[in-house]
Amino acid sequence: MVLTIQYARLTDDFEPVADLEVLKVWELKSERKLIEEFLGYSKLFEDQFTFVPVGVNTAYDLAFIYTRAKRYRLVSKPLSEVLHWKPFIDLKPVLVMINEGRFKDYDRFVDMYRAETRTRGADVPILFAKGDYESIVEYVKDEYQATLKALKHIKEALEKLKPQ
Repeated sequence: MVLTIQYARLTDDFEPVADLEVLKVWELKSERKLIEEFLGYSKLFEDQFTFVPVGVNTAYDLAFIYTRAKRYRLVSKPLSEVLHWKPFIDLKPVLVMINEGRFKDYDRFVDMYRAETRTRGADVPILFAKGDYESIVEYVKDEYQATLKALKHIKEALEKLKPQ
């Protein structure tokens, strides 16, 4: 089940233009409504869309949202078309390279920017079952801030590789 979908408008330098928007299943009362609201805004699986997804393991996130949207008959395109033709930025391959080619713990580079709370993604279903929605939102916001810091750091490093 998709519990939250979050997005924020960013500049090309990964600076936020607006606050992080967090859609929450517990407020919208159903996963279907959550996905409908997000797809209505993002047009993610349509030919014309409103933004480019950016994050860590973004391909997985897109495939997961697609699978759930398909369940509710909210999308008709094949997933291969979405993943092939829609632009998105996924830091996972870069993080694997930073991690000396290892997939295990590749996300530790982003984790080093996280707050001390250290709630992990694996904790979210437990928090949801307990009704601790505030901790879920704190985790999502912390993950967002850490990802922004990692994006900026990686972009700065890659700038040095540009030909003069």
